[in-house]
Amino acid sequence: MTMKASTYQFVEDKSVLVIGKDNSVNKRVKRSLADHISNIDILTDIPSYLNLSKYDLVIIDIEYYDNKDLVHTFSNDFYNTPIIFLTSDVNSVDFNALYNISVKNILQKDETLNNIFIYSYIILQKKDKLIFKNGYLYSLKDNRFYYQNREVALTKLELKLFEFLVKNINRIISYEEIREKVWDNNSCTIYSVRNVINKIREKSYYEIISNFSKQGYTINNDYIYI
Repeated sequence: MTMKASTYQFVEDKSVLVIGKDNSVNKRVKRSLADHISNIDILTDIPSYLNLSKYDLVIIDIEYYDNKDLVHTFSNDFYNTPIIFLTSDVNSVDFNALYNISVKNILQKDETLNNIFIYSYIILQKKDKLIFKNGYLYSLKDNRFYYQNREVALTKLELKLFEFLVKNINRIISYEEIREKVWDNNSCTIYSVRNVINKIREKSYYEIISNFSKQGYTINNDYIYI
C-alpha cells in the first residue's frame, strides 16, 4: 500500500545533504527525494568544516572517503544530525573506526536507492529542533542551545528557565509559575527572573523571549519546528 502524498507534506521544508563522488548514485538519491523534499544539496568532497545546523539529514556514499575525514567532520556534531551511509558491501564498513557518528542506517547501493526517501522519511518525521532567527537553534532532544554549530554557554539556571519556556511555548508563563518550577519555590524576586531573562537575551538576541506586562514571559513566535 502506498502512502498518500499529503502524508509527506510536513517534510517539504527539511534539508538533506548528499555526499558522494558517483554522479549516477547522487542522481538516483536525489530523484527519490525530490518529489517530497525541496532542499537538497550535493557535495562531491567532504569539507574540513561543515555547518551541520543547515541539515536535517546527511546521506554519504562512504566508499570514496577516508574514515578519518568522516570522523573529523561528523564526530563533533553538537546537533547529532542523523546520517545514512551508502555502500556496495555492508561487511566492508569498519564500524570501530567510525565512532561517535550519528549513523541511523546503512543501505546497499542497489535497488534500495530507488526508495531511499522511505528510509529518509522515517528519520525526518521526528521533530526535535526549534530553529530561531539569526542562526540560533534549540535541540529538544538534549535540551541544548546552539548558535551556528556551537553551543551557547548558558548557565544551569538560564538553561533551566529557557527549557521551561520552550516546553510551554504556546502560553505566557507567569512569574509565580517560573518561581515554582524553575527556582523550585526557593526565594527569588521578579528582578531575579528579569536578570536571568536578560542574560539569555544578551547571549542570543533580545526578541527571542517576549514579556507581557503584569502577565509573564513566553518564547517569541519567530521559531519553526524541524
